[in-house]
Amino acid sequence: MAFINYLTHIHFADRIVEDALAEQVRLLGIQRPLIVTDAGGVSDALADEPLGRVTDALPMDCKASVLFVRSGLFQDELIADVRAAFSHGQCDGYIGLGSEIALNLARRASHETRLPAKRTSLVSAARQLMIAIPTSTACVGLQPLPAHPGRRARLGNSQDSAMLPDVVLCDPTLTLGQSESATAAAGMDALTHCIEAYLGTTWNPPADGMALDGIRRASANLDRVVHHGNDLDARREMMAAALDAGLAAQKGLGAVEALSHALEEEICRPMAHGNLHAALLPAVLVFNTPAINGRMAALTDALSDALQISRDQEVVPALSALGARIHLPQDLQVLQLDGVARARVARRATEHPATRTNPRHATSADYVWMLEHAS
Repeated sequence: MAFINYLTHIHFADRIVEDALAEQVRLLGIQRPLIVTDAGGVSDALADEPLGRVTDALPMDCKASVLFVRSGLFQDELIADVRAAFSHGQCDGYIGLGSEIALNLARRASHETRLPAKRTSLVSAARQLMIAIPTSTACVGLQPLPAHPGRRARLGNSQDSAMLPDVVLCDPTLTLGQSESATAAAGMDALTHCIEAYLGTTWNPPADGMALDGIRRASANLDRVVHHGNDLDARREMMAAALDAGLAAQKGLGAVEALSHALEEEICRPMAHGNLHAALLPAVLVFNTPAINGRMAALTDALSDALQISRDQEVVPALSALGARIHLPQDLQVLQLDGVARARVARRATEHPATRTNPRHATSADYVWMLEHAS
């Protein structure tokens, strides 16, 4: 088991929920947690499901309330649901369980709920405590939360990248229930976050090292984990890549992240974050090429063994081929965006925080070009 004290407390091990959750709940002083989750059942036995495993692992004297996140709602409606459930259950802390949406919603809610005065000494800010338990290899609850208040779609909309869980429990066995399509989108999201963090403008050598490690792990195991979903070794490697992505993302991301969020807002329907990354990444890398020449050698080296490439010029086609092998969309034609819609998406992308750390400055016209190139 690895314990990492970088940004927050992170436990990483198979079945770490059973080994560490009760202790962490006691250390944080949580007695009535609200479990915010979108993790459905993945087996016939309740005890083997993520939610069943979490509730069974809580201390006997811990009384938990559960809120299942409803998809397709506006952020404010979801936050209102959480506040109501927190108040109704007289809760004193949060457990985010599930995918990026559930984890980010719990993060946002924990930082908007004031602590009782008697407990403020436990943390540096007057907010409720939160434990993140991911069931997806897309994220581990550490990525910066983008700001798009009042808009439909993604959760955790704050520019404060310090909105971090107090504890993260990374248990690869919880990801075994992911479908092939969800695994593909989640894995491509982790790989893309590592690539964008490494190529980003912020100077952060430790984050660069973690990003390159995540690129190696994700590129070597993504194809395998999609087509062999019960391969726990591959699941473990992909969760490690997601952890790398979450830690490195504190450096900032780039145009793929900005465009994907903007596109999700435009289409206004549920879509796994990461589903469009294989279509967007080649166009973004081509656009960024003049600004990333100094980093392409290291990126090529990180991808070389898994994708069988030896030259910088092979990176884009190799990543496109990987996306095709895991059955992600290769272009944006399915979205049927006209010129007006592309202009709206481009404008939103320029307002996204990830644009500020993209290696090459991108205007609305540049984003329109990327969208056309990806169509």
